[in-house]
Amino acid sequence: MNSNVLITGATGGIGYEFVKLFAAKNFHIIAVGRNQEELDKLYSEFGGNIDSEIVCMKADLSDKMQVYDLLNYIKGSGREIDVLVNNAASAVFGEFICSDIEEEIASINTNISAFTIITKAILKDMVRRGSGRVLNVASTAAFKPGPLMAVYYATKSYMLSFSIAVASEIKDSGVSITVLCPGPTKTKFLEKSSPVELVNIDYSKMADPAAVALAGYSSLVKGKQLEIPGLKNKFNAIVAKLMPTSLLTDLLYRRRKKSIN
Repeated sequence: MNSNVLITGATGGIGYEFVKLFAAKNFHIIAVGRNQEELDKLYSEFGGNIDSEIVCMKADLSDKMQVYDLLNYIKGSGREIDVLVNNAASAVFGEFICSDIEEEIASINTNISAFTIITKAILKDMVRRGSGRVLNVASTAAFKPGPLMAVYYATKSYMLSFSIAVASEIKDSGVSITVLCPGPTKTKFLEKSSPVELVNIDYSKMADPAAVALAGYSSLVKGKQLEIPGLKNKFNAIVAKLMPTSLLTDLLYRRRKKSIN
C-alpha cells in the first residue's frame, strides 16, 4: 500500500521539488496551493503517474475556515497521512510602519496559525498510530531578527522553537519532527513578497531548491531534528547566536536596504 504525504505550498520552489521527490518514491500526494492554474500544471505533470496518485487542493491557508475545510477533506477521504510537509509560507518586505497590516496578518495566519492547526490535527493521528514523520520548512531567518521582513523572520523563529519543543514531547511516540532551515534559495518568494522593485538579487549565489528539498527529505528519513543545508548557512546560524543583536540587525538592515530600487 502506498504511503500518503500532505505537502503545503506545493506549487513552486522547494514545495514543487518535494512533490517530485515523493512522486519518485511512489507516495500518494495531497498537494496544497493557492493558485488553481499552478495546481492544474502540477496535476498535469504528476497526475499520470501509475505508481502514485496526486490530489491537488486549492486552499488559502491564511483563511482559517479553508484550513479546516482541508483537514475535513482529509478526514473524510479516510486517508492516514504518513508524512506531513509544512512548506507554505508568505512574507511582506518593507518597513513595518509602512507595510500593509492586512498582508502581515495574512502572513501570520499562514506561517503560524495554519501551520499549528494542521500540525496538531495530523500529529495527533500519527501519535495515536505510533508512526509518522513531519517536516517543517523554516529558514535561517529563524535564528535572528529580520529588519524589513520583521514579521516573516519572527514567524520562522516560532516554527523552529515550536518544532524542537514538540519533538521533545513526542520523542518516544514513534513519530519524528524535522525542521529544515535553508538559507536564500532560487525561488521567486522574495519578489512576490515585496511591493517595491528589488534589485541586486544574485540568484546565482543562492541554493538550488532541488538540493534543499533533498537535504530536507534525507533528514526526514533519518529522523533528524534539525537540518541546515550548506556549510555557510550552518556557520551563519552560529554567528547569529554569538554576535550582539544590535550589531547583527544593523548589518542586516543596511544590506537589505541596498536591494530596494
